[in-house]
Amino acid sequence: MDPSLAKPIALVALVAIVLRLGLLVHRRSGANKAIHGGALSRLSNFLSGLCFVAILPTVCLSVLVLHPDAVNFAGATWHPLLFIVLSLGLGSFLFALLHAVFERAPLQRAQQEAAPADARGWTEEDAKTSGL
Repeated sequence: MDPSLAKPIALVALVAIVLRLGLLVHRRSGANKAIHGGALSRLSNFLSGLCFVAILPTVCLSVLVLHPDAVNFAGATWHPLLFIVLSLGLGSFLFALLHAVFERAPLQRAQQEAAPADARGWTEEDAKTSGL
């Protein structure tokens, strides 16, 4: 294999791995707790998880394959990997914050609609149909 193709192939593999992991995290998150805020809430939840799970594969790929050179910034020598990890972490936080903003009102409405059923307690019919 041509050594010049190693970096593009590694980047394509990184994107595929991150997208797959992000999709798994998004599905598991939706299975554990339903998302009531609509498409924007789902998108921000997906992007938050995607940024979060991208950190480890990015670090591993950068250290093992890409070997980025250090850069001079503000009079100091920095490794670009530091900027990438910080931006992914901040992106994850900001998308989680957006998810919380979009999800707040619909979640409160869903909780208010479910409150009467919870307030009535356990009935005889519930006991018969529960299978216990």
